[in-house]
Amino acid sequence: MEKRLDVAAIVDRGRFVPGGFRIELDEGSISSVSRISPGGEWKACVAVPGLIQTHIHLGQTLFRGMAEGRTLLPWLEERIWPFEAAHTQDTLAVSVIMSLRELFSCGCTGLLDMGVLRDSAVTVDILRRAGARALAGNSLMDVGPEWLTEDISWLREESRSVRNACGGSVGYVYAPRFALSCSDGIWKWMAGLSGSVRKATHASESPDEISHPVISSSGGNVKFLHARGFTGSGTLLAHCVHLQDGELEILKRTKTTVVHCPWTNLRLGSGIADVPSMVSNGVTVTVASDGAPCNNRLDLSGDVRLAMALASVRGTPASVPSEQWFRSVTSLAARCMGWSDVGRLAEGYAADVVLLQPSPSEWDELALAEDPSRYLLELPWARRVVLTLVAGSTVYRSGDFPTLPPLPMGVSEARSLVLQRAEKLPGEPCRS
Repeated sequence: MEKRLDVAAIVDRGRFVPGGFRIELDEGSISSVSRISPGGEWKACVAVPGLIQTHIHLGQTLFRGMAEGRTLLPWLEERIWPFEAAHTQDTLAVSVIMSLRELFSCGCTGLLDMGVLRDSAVTVDILRRAGARALAGNSLMDVGPEWLTEDISWLREESRSVRNACGGSVGYVYAPRFALSCSDGIWKWMAGLSGSVRKATHASESPDEISHPVISSSGGNVKFLHARGFTGSGTLLAHCVHLQDGELEILKRTKTTVVHCPWTNLRLGSGIADVPSMVSNGVTVTVASDGAPCNNRLDLSGDVRLAMALASVRGTPASVPSEQWFRSVTSLAARCMGWSDVGRLAEGYAADVVLLQPSPSEWDELALAEDPSRYLLELPWARRVVLTLVAGSTVYRSGDFPTLPPLPMGVSEARSLVLQRAEKLPGEPCRS
């Protein structure tokens, strides 16, 4: 466990501050941040708050590169759902460990996992052992193929089991899959939950989804969810690409968070979310990677880089300030997750800290960069992160992952096993 970090610069509240700092750590928190002339191991580094993924599917990382050339609904029905149904506890564990290796090494310290239908307690166990900060759910789905749905009584019991497995830095999130995979019974269950719980789902992602009679008759996906009580400050809606009239106002009024997943929206041909309009209208927006099969990377800085570029197209290059983009994956993301003491490099905040080490030439460029926060976000973080701490404990250091368990089986073996099991499902969905 690190006690002190002497660095060349920090980022706090999204703002790059050069000049040398000492960050003192005590019992998992930041005890002080003071000016110094840096020396020692980290003297050429920039300290940033750990990045937070507000929407991810840890159980899908094993399927990277195995679900290509499809729009959303065929992508789900022909590949992702069969693969998820084919998971064993060991293949799920491989997927989660693979995910955390990538996340930690790219500077991510917090996440919201949408879970899988069965065995999400396996995910929770690994998250806790790894020391990640997380909200973990289990996919709630009672409409769809019989091999990936369960009735509500079963889903309630599974949710209770996964909630009971949580603890420490891992909390629980209710995660209905999306409107078309959930009965009215699930939405009534969600509406009866305490206002303090976290809830997340997918919304307004693809044109096919929006044109479905269930959604179109409601006036849009957000209106469908709002009518069922699934909006509010504790709710995170992924995508929101195809908002209908009046839905922007609902998101703002209810303080519902929109999670922008730009790579997914492009790879599945769903469209480009109008983030500048959301931000200018006071809607809370964060950024996330979503699942590896619809991104092929879990590098959140890369997602922000793409989000910034797409915002320049939907608005202007100045529509959303770079400091706000930084906050969307640090302090703002933490607030949306219900973590009041996470997301800043300041006294009293959790010691979720990432060190970036720019190259000498990058330091030269940074010195005169017009927008240093944007410059840092556009660095190749997967090659620049040298240390990742969660609550002061090292989860990544220069290629090592001291808290992660070993893989229970080889990656190639796990991928082959999932594919073989998926091909044997009733109706042979993977052979479509």
